[in-house]
Amino acid sequence: MKKFTQFLQDKLIPIANKFAKLSFMIVLRNSIMIIVPLMILGAVGTFMTNIPFESLAKMVAPTAPFFGALATVTSNVAGLVLAISIGYFTAQHYKLDPVYGIVASMSSFFAATLTPEWTINIETFGASGMFTAIMVGYLGVYTLHLCKKYHIEIKMPKGVPPMVASSFSVILSIGIALAIILVIRIGLNFDINVGIINLVSPIAKGLNTLPGLLLYSALASLLFVCGVNPAIILGFLVPVYSLNSEINAAAVAAGQLPNQFLTWGMHIFMCLGGTGATIGLTILSIFSKAKVHKTLGKISILPGAFNINEPMIYGFPIIFNPLMIIPFVFVPMINIISTWLLMNANIIGRAYVDIPWTTPPIFNGFLMTGGDIRAALWSGVLVLISIVCYYPFFKIAEKEELQKEKLELANQGEDL
Repeated sequence: MKKFTQFLQDKLIPIANKFAKLSFMIVLRNSIMIIVPLMILGAVGTFMTNIPFESLAKMVAPTAPFFGALATVTSNVAGLVLAISIGYFTAQHYKLDPVYGIVASMSSFFAATLTPEWTINIETFGASGMFTAIMVGYLGVYTLHLCKKYHIEIKMPKGVPPMVASSFSVILSIGIALAIILVIRIGLNFDINVGIINLVSPIAKGLNTLPGLLLYSALASLLFVCGVNPAIILGFLVPVYSLNSEINAAAVAAGQLPNQFLTWGMHIFMCLGGTGATIGLTILSIFSKAKVHKTLGKISILPGAFNINEPMIYGFPIIFNPLMIIPFVFVPMINIISTWLLMNANIIGRAYVDIPWTTPPIFNGFLMTGGDIRAALWSGVLVLISIVCYYPFFKIAEKEELQKEKLELANQGEDL
């Protein structure tokens, strides 16, 4: 196990750190956070317009237009908002004027998603346009960066107001970006949005399988074991979660069974208490005989209930801890396998509502499945499974900690 830990430290960390420092990944991480409030509000709208309890659904029926509109103006424009945030943060990263970054990103997005009649395609404003907003938006602003770097710009004479001069300086760069996109979209009649979706669909389809989910889970856990937050590396999957939830919500609205498993719902089932499904370890720590663990458990239980487990990861610690790597990697995989089997057998409902990742256990199962009581109860069962799986490893760590405490007390007695 020590050799494996050393391998992670020597091989995985350098690769992960290099990947995380890529300008594109930095921009993507910051941009994704901007749409989180929209996804949360959109989830409320989706849930309230798809309540599975007939009596309650009739009661709230008069509010359906309101909540339907809430979903429309939030999660259904996430792709458009992402194009804006990509433009802003890319420009900020390259020290460009963020306003022109937004202009370049949005105009590139609109050009790439034109309809066959060459009009603005509002259907791509939601989750289906997220990948295009990310890729095309970034490239649009990157064109501004290159043009500025190589002085491809219109320079106005001295005395011209700064705002006028700056607007003329980006005409060529924005024009070049749009010309390239329009040649592809109109000249070649190639649907860029569909092409990008087809490009990423093999990844999405692979991760939507049980082996794919297990691989994703293992990678996320191993990254955190190395001290790298997996959200930094795997943040590009957020559009996949949202798109799959949108597909599932449409299926539910049509009276069909959701068939996409890679959603925020499955992610939360996988990571109850945070990456590594550490909710069980946190609960065990509260009742520990070791003072350090007991104190850490009390500090960590509230954030842990909302799937924030950095206090446990760095305080227990779990990072580079050969003992705790085992449950940290395998407990989420157990959660995935068991949940997958139950969903496939239709014993519990399938997730189609994009709830916040900070939603506590039991509530998350209920909300993400549109009010399925069985899924809520299963979420509670997964907490118990986490406790059982972490227990033997926790007891070994507790024994070692108790020995340290006894040794410290003995040393203090000798000093006295």
